[in-house]
Amino acid sequence: MSLFDDFMARGARLRGVTVRQSKFRGHTTALWLGKVEVGHCHNDHADIRLTKEVVRALGDELRADARIDLRRSGSDWILVRLRRTADVDRALELLRRAIRATRTIAP
Repeated sequence: MSLFDDFMARGARLRGVTVRQSKFRGHTTALWLGKVEVGHCHNDHADIRLTKEVVRALGDELRADARIDLRRSGSDWILVRLRRTADVDRALELLRRAIRATRTIAP
């Protein structure tokens, strides 16, 4: 199983998460919480909708992690490079955080 398949399979097992077509062109499947797309994979990254508030709150921690690329200022999304199993674990930790944040804004 590839790292991307591992991320998607383990992410799909999280409470309330479903797998559906991504709303973004060029992506196939994505992880959804209700009506909100919270993650998908492309290239060698997991793309996670962490929410603007959480990105701001974790800013220094995210910037210090070489696996993570922050998008332009104010973006909900972060990129997590997946090169080894520990990277998948980190991406899933952030996906769980994204799910908690999404539940508070879109129950």
